[in-house]
Amino acid sequence: MKKGLTIIILILAGFILSGCGSSSTTSSPSVNTTYTVSKSLWKSTDGGTTWSAKDKSKDKLAVSDLDVLNIVINPTNRQNVLIGLKFGGYIKSDDGGDLWQKTIFLSERAYGLAFDPTNPNVLYASGIWQKRGKLFKSEDSGSDWKEIFTASSNGPFISALAIDANNSGIIYAATSDNQLMKSENAGTSWKNIYQSGSPVMKISLDRSDSNLVYAMTLDGQFVKSKDGGATFDDSAKKNILRNSSSLAPGQDFDVLEADPQNPNWLYLGGKGGIIKSKDAGDSWEKIVTLNDPKKFPVTAIAINPKNSQELIYGASQAIYKSIDGGMHWTTSQFNTAKFIRTIKYDTSDPQTIYVGLKSAK
Repeated sequence: MKKGLTIIILILAGFILSGCGSSSTTSSPSVNTTYTVSKSLWKSTDGGTTWSAKDKSKDKLAVSDLDVLNIVINPTNRQNVLIGLKFGGYIKSDDGGDLWQKTIFLSERAYGLAFDPTNPNVLYASGIWQKRGKLFKSEDSGSDWKEIFTASSNGPFISALAIDANNSGIIYAATSDNQLMKSENAGTSWKNIYQSGSPVMKISLDRSDSNLVYAMTLDGQFVKSKDGGATFDDSAKKNILRNSSSLAPGQDFDVLEADPQNPNWLYLGGKGGIIKSKDAGDSWEKIVTLNDPKKFPVTAIAINPKNSQELIYGASQAIYKSIDGGMHWTTSQFNTAKFIRTIKYDTSDPQTIYVGLKSAK
């Protein structure tokens, strides 16, 4: 037995020594390998004065030319950022965007992507699986997913998603076949609350009054509910058109953002520039943009979560920022052929801002 053990030890020692003296150039891939992806996401850490492209990935992503649809930040860990993509589901970063990594969520077209505001381990994400639009939920930060809604046929997909910050069991979702739905039990069951004339592309909830629900459709319809979706009216749209009669109805505005600080305040943007309401859409005032929105429509709006006088809008490849409610603007431009799709303030540190871009189509 001792002789056999000695032979084994000598053999192992021989392997170790031969490895140390080897002149072979073959080596394993470096654990520090990074990949460059398209310049579709930019970040500022000085309130929008300077920007840097966040285009590095620790993984070789299935889609290298990213089209960003939305950006969400973990409410309890600001370094954890998720990006919903037009193709490729979503990707994530655990270091504030310095390095992105792929996820197991392989469905396409993540128009809807959201953290539960009270439990960031719970995630919701839309997707297309086997050509059918679906909504998924994870209760373990994206390690496992379960389906909580599916379209009745191939084609329609989830086009918008919003969670009530005051009651995370209430979820609103819209489909590309013009339905607006609501769940009151965190996605276990759903009811159809509104049938629009075209796909609802944005849902926004008043921060203070959860009964105030706003929706914007692809063809420019703006509707609101004052009773949590029980009834909707489009009287606000008529008020909007009176403020922008020189533009064709239904083509004026397609961007919607509720003010994160002030109840009843909201903004619309598009070919009509930017208009603002302080009474939940009953009346509107025009904010004069720096560019001509008829040539380069407003495609994204964001309001500083701690200072409503500071707002940012995007048009084409340029960012415009105001610190006095839209009286004066400063500008920044991105060196890319893509168009600004979304702007996201970090709610815990508004000096940090993300901008996502996508192709024109």
